[in-house]
Formats: sequence, C-alpha cells, structure tokens
Amino acid sequence: MNRDQPRPVNAKTAIAAVIGSPVAHSLSPVLHNAAFAAAGIDAVYVALRVAPSDLAAAVAGFRACGFMGASVTVPHKERIAGLCDALASPADQIGAVNCLVFERRGDELFTVGHNTDAGGFVDSLAREAGVDPAGCRAVILGAGGAARAVGAGLADAGAAHIDVVARTPSRVDWIAARPWAEDTLGELCRGCDLVVDCTSTGLSPDRESEIPAPVPVDLLADDAVVASLVYHRQTELLARAHRRGLRTLHGAGMLVYQGARAFELWTARPAPVDAMWKAMRTALAGSK
Repeated sequence: MNRDQPRPVNAKTAIAAVIGSPVAHSLSPVLHNAAFAAAGIDAVYVALRVAPSDLAAAVAGFRACGFMGASVTVPHKERIAGLCDALASPADQIGAVNCLVFERRGDELFTVGHNTDAGGFVDSLAREAGVDPAGCRAVILGAGGAARAVGAGLADAGAAHIDVVARTPSRVDWIAARPWAEDTLGELCRGCDLVVDCTSTGLSPDRESEIPAPVPVDLLADDAVVASLVYHRQTELLARAHRRGLRTLHGAGMLVYQGARAFELWTARPAPVDAMWKAMRTALAGSK
C-alpha cells in the first residue's frame, strides 16, 4: 500500500479515539494515524468531544463497539479511573488515567486504565532536553491529573524533592500542596532545577491572565529547565524563561512519547516514533 495515499476504511478497520472537552485542538489523531500508516496497521484514530455527563456512556460504548483503545484528556483523567474495570501501574498509584485498553477475556471486553503521561514526560525530558531528573528539585504548577502523572514520573525517576503549587491547596488530596502566591513561588523557585506547568492556562493568551502570580524565573538555577504541557503555542512562562537563557520544553515531546507508549499497549508492537515526530512537526508548522 502506498502510505502517501488515503488508507481505505472497511468493516475490519480497528478504531481508537481521544476523548476530552475541548478536544478539537488535539494533535493525537495526527500522531496515531501516522503511526498506524507507518506500521501498516489497519486502524483509524479520531477525536471525540465527550461532555463530563456523558463519560460513563462513552466508555461503555467504546467497550461495546470493540474499540482498539482510547486516549483520555482534560477534564476526564481522574474521573475515568473510577469507570475502569482495573487500573494498571502507575495509574493505580496516580489515580489518573490517560489511556484505555480494552482487553478481551473470553467473550467479554474489560476496560483497563493506564497512565502513559508519567513515563512520557520523563522520556521527553531525557530525549528532548537531555535531562535526567534524578536528584533534582522540581516545582509543579497545578494539581490535576496531568500534574499527578508528572509528579509520579519524576518521583520514579529519582527526583530529590517535588513541590506542587495549587490555587486551592485544601482541595488537593494526593500531596501537601502549597498556595499559588508570590512569596511561596519565590521560596520554592530559588535555586530550583525544574519547573513544570501542568495547568491549562497556557492553552490561549486570554487564559494566561488567570494565574494568581507569575513564576519568578530569575530565581531558578542557571541550568534549570522550564516545561509546559501545552504544545500548540509558546506560553508566556516559556517565553520569559527563554529570554533569561534557560532551557525550555513544550508539550510536544510528552504528547509523542506518551502516545508511543499507548500505541505499544494497543498493538503490542514498537511505536514508529520517528513517523510520529514527523507528523507532529508538520502539524505544528502548518498551524503557525
């Protein structure tokens, strides 16, 4: 089959999806369809907007229809964990799921929740920024499902100390979060090695005004890395870190590497990472 031509879809074509709300901005379909084509797998991947009130029905529908798998993005990563029949490590420790695998056991399909964000973020740090987080001091901005995954990934990789900053620390039940305030950020960022913005405020310029206090990038270590999980635009935080001469990392790498891990869970085959990166770079270039 000529991989430059549209692939035929028929009754045997497997289906995978990413679900979220919003989800129209997602590049996951670009990555996974490129991966399926490169690997010669008869499958398609689509983006589906699923409202929180419809989440349980959507998961049941995927299982009933025999979906290959599904990716999960905001705002569903934590709630969907309770809709799975089982949670694989590290999703069971994190309490957040970004990847569903539908395992056949006899005549039934079971929904197994995985978290590929944790390992995907560490993969991105290593391969795109040349950073080994072992022994580092890290500050995570935000305390949602993505933050939990990043924290777990950094802890597993040997980070020496991890602080989480949240707008409402009293609502955070997985770590003793610190308040998002100027004095707290100053204390935590002084000499810090890694800052990871896991909030959704960077999705658009309008939302960046919502942050309670800016990160004092001038206080970070001279060789610090500042990362964001947003991949379709440069956030103000990354721009300020870049102006100071710090290394920066946007979310494209995490998306690719967590997607590669999901691909391997669904197909039991090595992910064509080069094809996924090529598709990602082409999509990002086309969006500018």
